[in-house]
Amino acid sequence: MVTLLLPAYDHGVGAEPRPNPTTADELKQLNDPTLLVTHVSLESEWDQFKDGAERGNWTFTGLWGWRVSDCQDWAIRFKLPFVYNRTDGGSDQRDTGGVGDVEFGTGTAFRLNDKWRTAGGVELHADTASDPAFAENVWRLKWGWGVAHDFTDWFSLTANAEYNHSIAEEDNTRPHSFLDMSVPATFILPQHWSVSAKYRTVLDFNTGDRWAHTLTAGIAKRLSHVPVVLSATFQKPLSSGAKRFQVGVTVVYYF
Repeated sequence: MVTLLLPAYDHGVGAEPRPNPTTADELKQLNDPTLLVTHVSLESEWDQFKDGAERGNWTFTGLWGWRVSDCQDWAIRFKLPFVYNRTDGGSDQRDTGGVGDVEFGTGTAFRLNDKWRTAGGVELHADTASDPAFAENVWRLKWGWGVAHDFTDWFSLTANAEYNHSIAEEDNTRPHSFLDMSVPATFILPQHWSVSAKYRTVLDFNTGDRWAHTLTAGIAKRLSHVPVVLSATFQKPLSSGAKRFQVGVTVVYYF
């Protein structure tokens, strides 16, 4: 990761500053990893499980992107989650809260023309949780690549694929090896609004090549006088599992 990052940083220091992103770019970046616009965000998620338990996640994300050339951008990203687990009232387990597993990575994006973009990168998931109740107990590398196409000024479609593989496990945790694929679509509406829909599927190679499927719907608004985007999402699993549904609210500030 250091080998990838240092040459890009050297180019970024002397590179021309990138043009200000359009409102459409800011709305699309919520689901489009090929748009590397500098921002900070706070994402709040609430998971409802079938056994009555609940989990709250508040994730702070910082992304710094810069222009390397006329057709290429580079970025580094850092994620710091805070987690709160609330167990079922009849359970003997205690409610817990604290810092979750942090993630940091780097990647690059290319503008192939005015309609097509592609991007790829690598990210490290670190075993840093303050409580084993919400720790994954692994150090995991994630390689990802995505392709995006703007069919019109108001409709964009993206295809993303990420391969996750653990490089170290703690407390006899099984190795992680899975492929995460998603296809998000974004519709830009008048008055700086957008709606989105995303289909996601995960293929877990360590559980008999088991597939898991989810659908997510979202709505977002870019404020008129400040570079802030507010969004809300609802996610519903299509496969059998412990989670019943997830709702999320995100605030993004662009620089």
